[in-house]
Amino acid sequence: MLEALGIDGHTERVYGLLIRDSPRAASEVAAELGCSVDRARRALEILVEAGLVTTEGGRPVRHRAVDPRLGLAALHRTRLHEVERAARDVDSYVAEYHERMLRSDTRRLVEVVEGPRAISARIAELLAGAEHEVLAFDAPPYVNGNGATAAEEEVLRRGVAVRAIYQTEVLELPDHAASLRRITALGEQARVVPRVPIKMVMVDGRDAVVPLTASDEGTRSTIAQVRRSRLCDALRELFEAYWAQATPVFAAAPAAPAAGGHPDLSEQDQALLGLLNAGLKDEAVQRQLGISERTLRRRTAELTDRLGATSRFQAGAQAVRRGWI
Repeated sequence: MLEALGIDGHTERVYGLLIRDSPRAASEVAAELGCSVDRARRALEILVEAGLVTTEGGRPVRHRAVDPRLGLAALHRTRLHEVERAARDVDSYVAEYHERMLRSDTRRLVEVVEGPRAISARIAELLAGAEHEVLAFDAPPYVNGNGATAAEEEVLRRGVAVRAIYQTEVLELPDHAASLRRITALGEQARVVPRVPIKMVMVDGRDAVVPLTASDEGTRSTIAQVRRSRLCDALRELFEAYWAQATPVFAAAPAAPAAGGHPDLSEQDQALLGLLNAGLKDEAVQRQLGISERTLRRRTAELTDRLGATSRFQAGAQAVRRGWI
């Protein structure tokens, strides 16, 4: 039972004996368990080192079990720290290995994958291996018309963090807008910008997939998988720069106004200004906020007037500059 904490079966039996009846000397433990005194002594030394047993002076030295609620909890914490250190070491070794491999053969940095079916399979494979975070730039047109894939939804169900930046055009496509609403309900953090710089999927900061070509219909026909490298780091930095400027969509609730924001600005008006700044069209804004066309026009006109703007996009930009959103 305690093997996960580094305590083997024989040592655990010694520990159990001391839990039931202690203090005991090594010779008494050996007699009780039917083993040699040396083997009993080695087990007791392991238990003392693990903090599960203490010694009492005198001859012979006697051993007493520590309260398991304290001793086992402390040992568990120690093992967790050791596992975390080992994980950091693994990451360091992996990075060093990849760097050496890239120096010896730069072709390992980028792998080209061709054909929609092979591309979909590669992305699904990368998502299945995601452990911490998935980042994405996304924009129409698509390889298929189904919106979020089962692989993406499974990533979220496994507790992997997903952040995606969409081109505002996505919200103008009813099926994809509905798919986006569903996947944000599962936990994806979604934001929009008027235009994304490139389509991309990045997994755990170590593998990025970007398109190289597109067919006349816009379907990706060739992609490059970029492995852990400074190029991957640059793609992540590009994502973070866009993320900081993007507008959240389908959030569970609008964010509170920024410090120094307009005190009379309602949460829905704040969300409306953010969507106007992102360049969404009326139908997309209506779907996002759940309001009628008439209400949208009225609120847009009121906000534009309050900001002294001459257009809806300028109203959003003015709101950003003034710290309203």
